[in-house]
Amino acid sequence: MIHVEKAALDSPIVNKLERENIAYAVVERVEDVPDRKSEIVVLQRHENYCRPCPGTKIYRCCGYYTTDVMEGCPFDCSYCILQAYLSHKNIRVSGDTVSITNSLKEIVKQGIPRRLGTGELSDSLALDGIFPFTLLLAPVINNQDVIQFEFKTKSANIRNLLGLNPKNIVVSWSLNPQNIITDEEYATASLEDRLNAAKTCAEAGFKLAFHFDPVICCNGYAEDYSALILRLINVIPEYAVEYVSISAFRAPSLLIDRMRERKERSAILKGDLSLGLDGKFRYFKPLRRDILNDMLRLLNKHWTGVFVYYCMEHASVWEKNMGNDPGEKDEFEKLFPWSKKHNAGREDAYVVY
Repeated sequence: MIHVEKAALDSPIVNKLERENIAYAVVERVEDVPDRKSEIVVLQRHENYCRPCPGTKIYRCCGYYTTDVMEGCPFDCSYCILQAYLSHKNIRVSGDTVSITNSLKEIVKQGIPRRLGTGELSDSLALDGIFPFTLLLAPVINNQDVIQFEFKTKSANIRNLLGLNPKNIVVSWSLNPQNIITDEEYATASLEDRLNAAKTCAEAGFKLAFHFDPVICCNGYAEDYSALILRLINVIPEYAVEYVSISAFRAPSLLIDRMRERKERSAILKGDLSLGLDGKFRYFKPLRRDILNDMLRLLNKHWTGVFVYYCMEHASVWEKNMGNDPGEKDEFEKLFPWSKKHNAGREDAYVVY
């Protein structure tokens, strides 16, 4: 059910609900809304919506900025970090579209090329048919030359995107083998639906990205991920791909506890995990290094021109598998194709955090 705080009744988001005769209930405050995934509440909050990705200590972070227009997700992945990160289960949508667009404009004023996007605290497209942030943000994004914006999803909900100018937009999908999608990524689109949606976006002129995150080590994982990569390269043309990330499963102890509490026990918990340098549980480094390297080699074999990187991985793994350390956020950011293009010839090409 959709709820709207009284303070948000005049927001463009709520006006859209009324135009389309989508029912909602008015509440005084968000605390009046039941705390479960099936409940959505539109809020009126005045804040800065664009922030650097928090990253994690010790491990390499790519310098991405998040635009948090929504908190909570209608999907129910067993390993979702939001179970440990958010203090609520219901989905909270910002009705303050003015502050959202102003936050983007403040980023632009800095004059420094940035990659940013939604998809950190929710799925970018899962609810876009009801709350069309793609339509709201695209004109602002495409009117600038210093931002590249990513919509990240596990859905196949691309209808609104197809009417947009793809100029500064990247559409990305998180990918896993279908057996993991079935067992661990509840209510998300199938692998084939994701790939077909990505292919349609490529044909419409959008740049694409793919995130193998988290890579899950279970029985037959090597064969499953090899088959997944081969399917990906057979469906998606290399020219359309901006970048690919790979990262093995990792979780803070609170998320491990949340996963154990779930009705359906995740097979991920059967794996051997050790406490990492950042306090998160990870696969042992030698196993992690082999998993990442096998996927990297297969991707590079078929997509020779695509930038592939490790997300939240230790410098020693980079050095062993890739022969280099990407450095801290400001240096890492410069490795991305879009950043290289926009930093070319600039003596002041750096990022401030």
